Amino acid sequence: MNLTAIVFDVDGTLYRQGPLRRAMLVKLLREVVLHPRSAVATFQCLRAYRRAQELLRAAEVQGSLAAAQLRLACEHSGRPEQVMVECVARWMEREPLPLLEGLVHPSLPRFLTEAQGRGIRLGVLSDYPASAKLDAMRLTGFFEVVISAQDPAVNRFKPHPSGLSEILRRLGTRPSDSLYVGDRDDVDATAAHAAGMPCVIVGKRSNRTESDWIPAYDYADLRRKLFSPPGAVALATPGPVA
Repeated sequence: MNLTAIVFDVDGTLYRQGPLRRAMLVKLLREVVLHPRSAVATFQCLRAYRRAQELLRAAEVQGSLAAAQLRLACEHSGRPEQVMVECVARWMEREPLPLLEGLVHPSLPRFLTEAQGRGIRLGVLSDYPASAKLDAMRLTGFFEVVISAQDPAVNRFKPHPSGLSEILRRLGTRPSDSLYVGDRDDVDATAAHAAGMPCVIVGKRSNRTESDWIPAYDYADLRRKLFSPPGAVALATPGPVA
């Protein structure tokens, strides 16, 4: 395989999501103590918004994906649109940012630096806009292209392959010469398979190559697998989707 591009998911892939969730839960519980009435609405909104995302993963969306998720979340929660918008903006977009730099996978910067040094083009495809998160993690300079499922040219959540197809088009590379790195085999590996590109799932303690993805415990492990012959893993391009 002539590896020319690596595309990364963000949440749970570039940073450790477990510690972030625990830290955010502490913030939310503090909100319950200080503002118990509004906290109920906050929990309802966040749960409905995440549920709407999962429901829309397999849906054909007419019009804007972001608007469809917002509308569905309001229907499920019974909360007004403005309340939902403010809740999502605060708790999903702003509040996590100060925490992210300390949660970046420790071996990630070295991996990105070596990939860049080898002339490999780097991009990001996330379900949500990722630029502010990359800035908070101080990783922006590594990536040439950053897009999300909500971009008009994509307008579909993973595992639909439109996002990967679009970012490879912008990077100017073929699926067979590219790699997608994510943290969910049911979403990220499925999307990569549908796009015709190999996939690595980080956070897996296994040396076994799955049929649709390759496990890597962390970015030090992935660096060894990709860049350290003779132990380097051959990344086969997935076969056609039935």
